[in-house]
Amino acid sequence: MSAHTGTSAGIRIGPVHFWHPEHTLAVTDLPERATLPEARDRQLLALGIDRVRVAGGLTETDLAERAALGALADSGTDPADLDGLLLVQGRAPEYLMASEATRLQHRIGATRALTLGVGDLGCVSSSAAIEIGAALLRGRGGPGRILVAMGVRAAATARYRPPMTVLGDCGAAFLLTTGDDDGGGALSVAGGDTGGGAPYTSGGHTVGAAPYSSGGGPSTVGGAPYTSGSGGPYTPGDDTAGGAPRPAGGRAARYRLLGQELRSDGRYADLFRIRYRELPPERWAEECADENAYSFQLAIESRNRLRDLNAELLRRCATTQDELAAVVMQNLSMGAFAFWQDALGLKIADVCRDNLAGHGHLGPADVLMNLESLAPSVPAGGKVLVMNSSPVAAWCTALVERLPD
Repeated sequence: MSAHTGTSAGIRIGPVHFWHPEHTLAVTDLPERATLPEARDRQLLALGIDRVRVAGGLTETDLAERAALGALADSGTDPADLDGLLLVQGRAPEYLMASEATRLQHRIGATRALTLGVGDLGCVSSSAAIEIGAALLRGRGGPGRILVAMGVRAAATARYRPPMTVLGDCGAAFLLTTGDDDGGGALSVAGGDTGGGAPYTSGGHTVGAAPYSSGGGPSTVGGAPYTSGSGGPYTPGDDTAGGAPRPAGGRAARYRLLGQELRSDGRYADLFRIRYRELPPERWAEECADENAYSFQLAIESRNRLRDLNAELLRRCATTQDELAAVVMQNLSMGAFAFWQDALGLKIADVCRDNLAGHGHLGPADVLMNLESLAPSVPAGGKVLVMNSSPVAAWCTALVERLPD
């Protein structure tokens, strides 16, 4: 599936608002290191990841809400004016049968938004959300605003996903808009870490990797209750919360979507998995069913897929590799960056390495963080190639153009 250049030219993306838990965990302090074989432990320490953020008792919906409220405040958008809300779903919902997408809708006050969950493609789910959001906006035939939000947190107690990466936690959200409704105006400052281009600094103490829990009492970050701007403390699980206040002004869109190509292959559908039916949550573990298939067969398949998707997209967008201002992709390991640079003949932007070191792998939020961190260094009109992939397996290539601030 692709968002063709002729019909996606009016779709604008971002800025992306990030909400990062204050608590951090150094990779050297990962509890699972105590049981790792020596060779596996050396592999872990060679990934190029220094530390990750830890959400503690916050759920994926809690993280998504914090980021969503920040994105709305940044853009000066009343949640009641949203035309759509897309929740990029996580891997471990709080409840079976329940709707996390409509829970988020209620919490932020997006009363009239068409609300959907988008998931099941791992890291590429954020790219799928852009694809779906762009299609919805094009179908409207006029101005529109769709909020894309996600909460990313490790589903299992162990954060090391052998052999590939270490998982971190965050919330991320951004607006998709049409060219004539991009939230322009004066910048409004919202609370929270926006994941900009500044280098990573640890803002909190280290804590152990707690097993997944939904939380029940008031949420605190760094000892102080979180507030969404209304002055009252936020309580996870309290679905009576109203919408975010609408500040004056807002921030203009960050990038224009020039085109996107997305493919998937179900032969790898359960290459990585968590067996949850027969095990309690504290014993959940991410498993790779076949490391040889991941390290060799899927690596070659992914190289060929991304090479072909890049060529097709650049051809349709009448752009050459030499015209690219930068290339970003998801953050797995330093070794992965080296592999992709050699395999595709493209230099991966340094912001990817910086974010990998400070945040680990953030699943579908990786490419969004890298795009946001890259923005200050890309001139208006500069084109950025965004490569995203997942061991599900799915692959996506997008081309975006930096808009003036």
